[in-house]
Amino acid sequence: MQNFKCVSNSFADTLHNSESISLKSVRLSRLCYIFAYALELVLFSVRGHFMPIGDGIFGLNGRTVAMAVHGIASLIVMLLWSERFKRLVWASVIVCVAGFVPFILLYDSPYRFLFSLIAYAGLGGVVTSARCGFAFAINNAERIVGMIFMFISCTVVRYIDTDIANMLWWAKILPLILLAAMCLCLVMFKEKDLEVKEESTKQDEKGMYWGLTYFILYFAIDGYIWSFLDSDNRYEYKFLLVGTLLSAVILFGSILVLKLNMRHIWNIFFVFAVIMAMLAVFSVQRPSLLKTQYFFSGLSLMGWPFSIYMLACIQRRYASYKLLKKCTLIFVLASPIANLPDEIISYRFPQYTPVAMLIVVLVCVVFLLITAPMHYKHLFDSPWAKQISEEDMALLQQKVEEKDRFEKYGLTPRQKEIAALLLAAKTRRQIAGELGVSESTVKNHTSELYKKLGINSRVELFRIFGVDENTNEE
Repeated sequence: MQNFKCVSNSFADTLHNSESISLKSVRLSRLCYIFAYALELVLFSVRGHFMPIGDGIFGLNGRTVAMAVHGIASLIVMLLWSERFKRLVWASVIVCVAGFVPFILLYDSPYRFLFSLIAYAGLGGVVTSARCGFAFAINNAERIVGMIFMFISCTVVRYIDTDIANMLWWAKILPLILLAAMCLCLVMFKEKDLEVKEESTKQDEKGMYWGLTYFILYFAIDGYIWSFLDSDNRYEYKFLLVGTLLSAVILFGSILVLKLNMRHIWNIFFVFAVIMAMLAVFSVQRPSLLKTQYFFSGLSLMGWPFSIYMLACIQRRYASYKLLKKCTLIFVLASPIANLPDEIISYRFPQYTPVAMLIVVLVCVVFLLITAPMHYKHLFDSPWAKQISEEDMALLQQKVEEKDRFEKYGLTPRQKEIAALLLAAKTRRQIAGELGVSESTVKNHTSELYKKLGINSRVELFRIFGVDENTNEE
């Protein structure tokens, strides 16, 4: 009973937030971070739709081998990631271009499969780089812009008739344009723009792991969504397009207008997914239900941009690089387990795909109901959960960086943040708790800050910035 009480907890409390997301908050200087990840996802969609990999090796499907290479490369780049990431970004871009250009142009070459593996390895590094920028360098409004661009672009790509897949524009020119734009965005990344927590607490880890759980559960369902959608059914595919566009309106309206808590948005997705799975089962015997099934398949796709948006927000709030590396390892190991069943069933037992999808969706829903108290406590019931639909859920230093008062002193983003908190009369212990770091780390940053400013106490800090505050030095 306690589980269901948590799930049905006050809806009204989650409807109102203090701020609204505004497009005025989108910064031109951060466009490269907004579109690097979005373009990578669009390119990935184009690649899957118009650039088939072909046969694999050792009896393995070519797509399976390429995705394994993609996952391993993504993990390697993440494990090597640090505050000095520029070389990793450049290496990923070079490998991606070296693989994709021949992969796109050499359709009949016997070496095409080899180039596809190089392309997927580069794309693995690119997706890690773009994901870090998407999480740690931009605010909520900028993420929303990126997701709207990605979702609508991918929807159009999915709808393109496969009969024209070999046309020059869709199969070669468009992928090359997307590749060039994505790489241009990536090489514009600046190390100083990414501000990541130095340490994550145990509480942070729990919130991060539950966010990752939702992310993995969506992609376990996503594979089934596409496994029984036939693009040759042009009439039904129109209903998929309508459902997808409507899901975009519902999703972004829920975030921007209704300001719903993440939990309620997930509930909407699971309702659509259950209806879609049931229609898929019944449409086998009643083909007249096929267009309705395609429509709800489109509605279910709202989980894709939302899972990406939510995970980026969670990473920004909870993750240090150390925690992010742990989560990447978990995802790389868990994603094949989540996606392998639908690969096997859709290829070997296609007649059972609808039933299998219904079972998977119901298992996910039941699992989340049983574990509701835990993820409600660590993810959806925290004060941070409301910030997902507010102006900017980034930590204090992003606001501080935009203030001129610190610019002439050459302070790092962390030192600006420490300075702002010191000026707010926070104690060292309070600062440590707010930033999720140790008191000794705060002490070290404060010492470096004082050295740069040429002062020895907080009283002198107040005098420099004109703060009239009587606070005793710790």
